[in-house]
Amino acid sequence: MSASLKDLLRGNAEERTQRSVCIGGERLNVTLIRSRRRRRKLSLQLDAEGGLVVRAPFAARREEIDGLIFRNSDWIVQRRQELQEQPRHIGFRFIDGEAHLFLGRSYVLRTGADVMPNSQKVAIVDSELLVQTRSPDAISRLLQKWYCQQAQQHFQQRLAIFSAQLPWVNTVPALRLRRMRSRWGSCSSSGRLCLNTHLIKASERCIDYVIVHELCHLQEFNHSPRFYALMDAAMPEWRECKAELEACGGVIIRE
Repeated sequence: MSASLKDLLRGNAEERTQRSVCIGGERLNVTLIRSRRRRRKLSLQLDAEGGLVVRAPFAARREEIDGLIFRNSDWIVQRRQELQEQPRHIGFRFIDGEAHLFLGRSYVLRTGADVMPNSQKVAIVDSELLVQTRSPDAISRLLQKWYCQQAQQHFQQRLAIFSAQLPWVNTVPALRLRRMRSRWGSCSSSGRLCLNTHLIKASERCIDYVIVHELCHLQEFNHSPRFYALMDAAMPEWRECKAELEACGGVIIRE
């Protein structure tokens, strides 16, 4: 092992470097994130500006990383085009009449000190999302708390259902929630699942797709053909669900 690599492994958990590559006739910015937490797994994603983000272990060789990029060049070109075609969404103002998502449906926000007759702070009634508060500044905080509570309850229920159905899952994995902007979920090497709280705004089948995806990683901690064979067996329609989630992702993660 080289001295520089030893220094990296003893140092910070992550190291970021920038460079550019030419894909599809265009020059793309590439952010390489090397992490101590990764073993052999490399991954690609695009950021909101269409730049390429590569995550890799410290020990990954340059040729491995370049090979991953160029093997996926068609996917990169396609995703960049999809991002360019997606409408830009400004942040929420949290005022009456705004549309907010929950489980794939759109609800009209209505707020005030007397929108509900009981002690609830947030509730869905018919086609409205009601937030009871005297302080306009508290609306965002109350909604975020409510979304997290709903996500914890719903994700745990769906996780228990699929854990019982999949033969390689012996017990319901531990679950934690995080608000994330670039990932829907993850599975640790210890078998713990993490899901994005924004996912509660997506449809039921999109939520199920992410849960099944992470449960398949308990058996295959990669994206090999064996992993996708597990996905096909566990959820034959997963590709349609994935496409749906990618299409609405920018709206769902809107703050």
